[in-house]
Amino acid sequence: MAKETVKKTSKKPVAKKTAVKTPKKVIPAKVEKAVAPAAENEIISPFIILKLWFEGWKNTFKLHGRSSRFELWIFMLINSILTIGVQLKCSYYMSSRFLRAANAEGMSLSTIENYITVAETIFYLIILLPLFPLGSLLIRRMHDLGHLAWHNYLEPMFMGMVVLWVLFLSLTYIANTDYVYTALLLNVCFITILYAVGFYGFKFLIMTFFYRGELTKNRYGEAQYNTDEHEEWALNLSCFYFLFIFTIGLLYLVFALI
Repeated sequence: MAKETVKKTSKKPVAKKTAVKTPKKVIPAKVEKAVAPAAENEIISPFIILKLWFEGWKNTFKLHGRSSRFELWIFMLINSILTIGVQLKCSYYMSSRFLRAANAEGMSLSTIENYITVAETIFYLIILLPLFPLGSLLIRRMHDLGHLAWHNYLEPMFMGMVVLWVLFLSLTYIANTDYVYTALLLNVCFITILYAVGFYGFKFLIMTFFYRGELTKNRYGEAQYNTDEHEEWALNLSCFYFLFIFTIGLLYLVFALI
């Protein structure tokens, strides 16, 4: 019994194993990739170009939202090509060549007058009608830059033109009177306001034609057609536009001098 007690007492206490808690692996949450708008995923093709040109006409009275430089230059270039083509055809009906051809075919005078009237109407309409969708497109371009078009630019231009008109009427009224100094003062005011209106007008056009819009969403909506590829296309289209206008002007000058 003594041995058993010795054995019992000689046993060393066993240290309890404490479970070591291993830190749980933190699984990172899946980061969802930002999905680009559908407009930025579209491949630039003739279909997209024609689609944007039709949308420019469809959004004639849409003064909210945004438009990129790519949309603006597409609309201006296609409209300019169509305008020049239609005007060349109308110019033929308003020329002496048409009169000689009509007399040779034995057309009546009333028929010739109808042709000329229709040609003149189309000639001026093809110039005036695109100004309405172009104006709304320029306003949406200012929204693309993050600016309010009317308050910052169009309102000073409009008020300046009103003042210019009042000054012009006043100058014509006192032109033949003895108020020489008053006329001189009004002339100075007229020139000053004219330069101010021209400043705001040129600044408005330069910003809408050549400034890149904001890349992210602003208070006017999401950015569309504003990638680097679209901006490169916008630059190319603007070069084509100015070369086209320069070529047409040069040809017109050559034919006028011949």
